[in-house]
Amino acid sequence: MIQYQHAIGFNGEVINIGDVTLETRHVQQFSCIGCGAKMTAVLGKIRAHHFRHSGDSCSWESYLHQLGKLILQQRFDSAREFPVKYYVRNGCPHFLECRLREDHAWGRCPPVELRTIDLKQYYDTCEVEATYQGFKADLMLTSSEHPEWKPVFLEVAVSHNCEQNKIDSGIRIIEMDVQSESDVVRDIVESHGEWLLQASGSYHTPDVPAVRFYNFKRAYEPRYLLDRFYLFIDERGMYRAGLKRNAVHCYDVETKHEENSCFEVTLSADYRPSNQQVSLYALGMALAIQKGYDINNCTFCSHYSRCSLPFEFIDKPSGKYYYKWIANKSIPPSKLDKWLQAVNCSKYHISRRLCQKIIDSCKGLPYLEWSKD
Repeated sequence: MIQYQHAIGFNGEVINIGDVTLETRHVQQFSCIGCGAKMTAVLGKIRAHHFRHSGDSCSWESYLHQLGKLILQQRFDSAREFPVKYYVRNGCPHFLECRLREDHAWGRCPPVELRTIDLKQYYDTCEVEATYQGFKADLMLTSSEHPEWKPVFLEVAVSHNCEQNKIDSGIRIIEMDVQSESDVVRDIVESHGEWLLQASGSYHTPDVPAVRFYNFKRAYEPRYLLDRFYLFIDERGMYRAGLKRNAVHCYDVETKHEENSCFEVTLSADYRPSNQQVSLYALGMALAIQKGYDINNCTFCSHYSRCSLPFEFIDKPSGKYYYKWIANKSIPPSKLDKWLQAVNCSKYHISRRLCQKIIDSCKGLPYLEWSKD
């Protein structure tokens, strides 16, 4: 005998046997989801709790099909989000020649990836057995605010899959194989078809019923934001450097550059050097020095840690100025132009060791160098 786990309650909602108690089963009426016959809640101590069908059991196929539709509709109507996941292809025209991907195996940009879409962001209505363009859907999602938007069909496949002419219509369809009552509550994740084969090299396993997506847009162009370090020459002919957060998309990194820049280092905004003392600015400076740019900046001098400078102070009671020797590294850049200071310092000497240490600490980060030359 089939042990049904669901029934229709007196208010028309689908009820799971787990939600029925000894106190409430006698005051509620239950009916079969498939045929409408009376059902009784069996809450014994030996057998698993279930609903017992009055008379002969109805078609298991009809029961599962109707259950799938009602549960999916209930899920959609009651949830704040209705996420579905399907595979999409990377449609970036620069994908094959992307240096970030080739040089650093950038994991953010695979050829095929699993994309999550919340259908509740686009649709607010879920109708059972609605019709669109002559095709009947088990469930049809539409938008009351934007009735011009094309709907999405949700199809429950128990023994018969979606007809080919419905697939060929171009309507977006999500089809779920339902072989048991638990199948209708699982996550809606694409688990069969050529896209899964491209992503993982295999189809779904036999014990996992398939979820299929038809006529969804499969190509996307990822545009990840990159932070940028840039080196330029100021009006006095001195090298200077700057840093911009979220300066450019990866899509444009090879073609769009900062005005008057001669050297740039870009890095995904989602990445940061593992050593918190190392920044993209420091990495850019180290790489620029390694490339041979004649950079003068106190922080990259081999004497920086033990350098002291006479710094002007004011005695507030008397109003007189006096000088005190202060460690260079303790003076903030807003109080001392360390580029200009280095240019005028006779003891300035680049620390190649520091530069190499910074570069080594950033190995594995997907940064991209560009030089005007």
